[in-house]
Amino acid sequence: MAIRNLTRSAAAAVIGTAVVIPVPAAADPLPYGPDTCIQGYVWREARTGDTVCVTPDERSTVLQQNSNPGAHKDPNGAYGPQSCAQGYVWREAFDGDTICVTPDFRQQMLNDNAAAASRKQATQPQPTPGASANGSTVLFEVTGSGEVYNIVTDPSGADVPDHTKIPWQRSMTVGPDVQLLQVVATGRDTPGPGCRITVDGKVVTEQPIGGSAHCVFSRF
Repeated sequence: MAIRNLTRSAAAAVIGTAVVIPVPAAADPLPYGPDTCIQGYVWREARTGDTVCVTPDERSTVLQQNSNPGAHKDPNGAYGPQSCAQGYVWREAFDGDTICVTPDFRQQMLNDNAAAASRKQATQPQPTPGASANGSTVLFEVTGSGEVYNIVTDPSGADVPDHTKIPWQRSMTVGPDVQLLQVVATGRDTPGPGCRITVDGKVVTEQPIGGSAHCVFSRF
């Protein structure tokens, strides 16, 4: 009897124990926030907080220069103790940067500053929705006001009769084998209609009201 009670107690303890299975954290696409560099680039770190993206070799050079700030100085020069020796100029990676470097290296710093935004992951164009293996949701739209003679979509759907009022839209799911998406509208009024195609929530092509009202998009 004692063994049976002990077994029941052990079973109850197991049932009452919560088993916590850790869930792996999703990888952060921007591990350093909006200042994350694109692949092949690192922060320059010419000073604390300098997140301009440069090549690793360039950062190493900058850090070496920072470790010896008095190099290539001419204390008797026209700009006082921060004057550079002949053949050298201020680096100017940021306002007030008086590290002395060659003119070519300073130009590189200025070029890096000008290209700063283009080397951030956050500013890179997002991939265009393509042909999902499970199919995609496509929204065809005709924008504007008034009426149209007709509207044709590819892939096709039910016929759209004359005098259909706009704005108008049609949603459908297309398989991964469908390459071409398009919508064409012929308006009755001035200005003519516009159009738009959205794939999985992202606008992939659009024509303004008064334009051609012919939107076409190739998925691959």
